Amino acid sequence: MTRQELDLCTDDAPSADRRTEAGRPVPRASGPGGSASLRTWLRRNRSAVRIGAAAYGVLLALFCAGLFVDGSMPGSVALGIVPPAFAALCPPWAVARLAAVAALGATYLTTAYEDAGPGTKAIHLGVVVGLGAVGVWASATRVHHTLQLGQARSATLILQRTVLEPIPADLPGYEVSALYLPADLETKVGGDMFAVVRSRHGMRVLMGDVRGKGIGAVTTAATLMACFREAAHYEPGLPGLAARLEERIAQIDEESAGPADERFATAVLFAFDDPTHLRMLSCGHTPPIHLRGGRAVELELPVNAPPLGTSALYDDVEYAEYRVSYVPGDVLVVVTDGVTEARDSAGRFYPFGERLIRWSHHGSQRIAHELITDVTIHTGGRLHDDAAVLVVRKTHVDAPVDSPLDPGAGSAPDSATDQVSHVA
Repeated sequence: MTRQELDLCTDDAPSADRRTEAGRPVPRASGPGGSASLRTWLRRNRSAVRIGAAAYGVLLALFCAGLFVDGSMPGSVALGIVPPAFAALCPPWAVARLAAVAALGATYLTTAYEDAGPGTKAIHLGVVVGLGAVGVWASATRVHHTLQLGQARSATLILQRTVLEPIPADLPGYEVSALYLPADLETKVGGDMFAVVRSRHGMRVLMGDVRGKGIGAVTTAATLMACFREAAHYEPGLPGLAARLEERIAQIDEESAGPADERFATAVLFAFDDPTHLRMLSCGHTPPIHLRGGRAVELELPVNAPPLGTSALYDDVEYAEYRVSYVPGDVLVVVTDGVTEARDSAGRFYPFGERLIRWSHHGSQRIAHELITDVTIHTGGRLHDDAAVLVVRKTHVDAPVDSPLDPGAGSAPDSATDQVSHVA
């Protein structure tokens, strides 16, 4: 099983059928197998065929109506509304064809049925031609914008894959998966970040969210993740890691020309180096969820450090790490506020912990997928903030256990909070 799946939940590169928006598709209808190729093309482009049939149906109806209206009425002008009306649905070449047919129909109606002078007839025909040109322009503009959006999505995907490095494949005793869903694929990229490092001290995990959007947020996130990946090999304790990250974000502020008080990030750090416990330190981040035995427990620590980059606002900042019971079969789910603050059309928050219980018996990859999919359905596909999910499942004890679990020898506690204790 792949340990990490980076899924931006965007469409892949445009298919051949989509690219026909910018150019006329040419189905092969002759030669051996030509009819089969045409049938295949019609099946794949069923929606486009229906839209085209509707457009020409409207055009025919207006033309027939023009045959029966009083000659003093400019019935030909009505044909001109069809091309711009379908510009949002048809590619430029199709709108141009509609405009040409509308112009031919208008020419016939003005010549044979309208009781008007040559000048008036020319004006009517000019209106139809002008509306056709507007329709072609509108369709071409839409297609151009669509292509730009596709390029922006591709750039976003490349940028995020560059920033969010792959999770190590070899993590004995743990199954780790991560997914990322950006809220705005068109112009902005968020500062959600996660990183997993296998160091000589054990596995270290970071999940965080940099304030803001755009290149500045991504740059800060990339810098903090690089700092974390390096420091994880030298700092055995989470307080030392947090102090390094705080120092690094302060350096970013000093090097930046922007206001220093506007750059900060929430973060939560984990250390997996004990067969029956994990260690955790939070810097103002959304509390993670611990799944065990069909129960979901929010790991709200007694003391949370302030977000990274805000220590100057406090007299004395203490980075306190806590031990949490974590045995084989347990699942840790860490998210950013794009998940916890997701709302539906009625303004109801996403029931994070309640939904996780449904998938607690699945593997980490399945849980991450189900969670992201469910959040998307809950919001109707309209996320207001980027969403990142990281799932860690404890698969087996990879080191000897020197002492029984507390409380009760040989038994695990009912919930993770029963075993939350401060690490001196």
